[in-house]
Amino acid sequence: GLIRSQCCFTVFIAKNIARLQHLGITHVLNAAEGKSFMHVNTNAEFYEGTGIRYHGIKANDTQEFNLSRYFEEAADFIDKALSQKDGRVLVHCREGYSRSPTLVIAYLMLRQHLDVRAALCAVRQHREIGPNDGFLRQLCQLNQRLLREGKLKA
Repeated sequence: GLIRSQCCFTVFIAKNIARLQHLGITHVLNAAEGKSFMHVNTNAEFYEGTGIRYHGIKANDTQEFNLSRYFEEAADFIDKALSQKDGRVLVHCREGYSRSPTLVIAYLMLRQHLDVRAALCAVRQHREIGPNDGFLRQLCQLNQRLLREGKLKA
């Protein structure tokens, strides 16, 4: 129930404060912070005074972009949000198709100890996603590392 009840992805509501508050969103993780058309230009000031905590990652949706270096900080932010009573986090990028799902999958692997297949399936059950090939490779590398470290559920 984690993803359906407490993680959702979409840019349209990211800029609609009233809607976020109505949905009970307490935290927003923008996986596409920036000013270009490929990004969503919000920041902490945008949410000031709303009671919503914000974290932005300036990621590009390209195969060359190293999103894996943000896996831990994104997982920490999602973790903190969900550990609060009634904490709900909106994880979004521009399309909700590649960057934000990749971060949610990494979270499920790092904090819920799902392997990459189970984490992909868990997210796919709730929406159509398509992390780019570079991001998929980075998730597979994370999977190998967590396997080596004995941190995935058998």
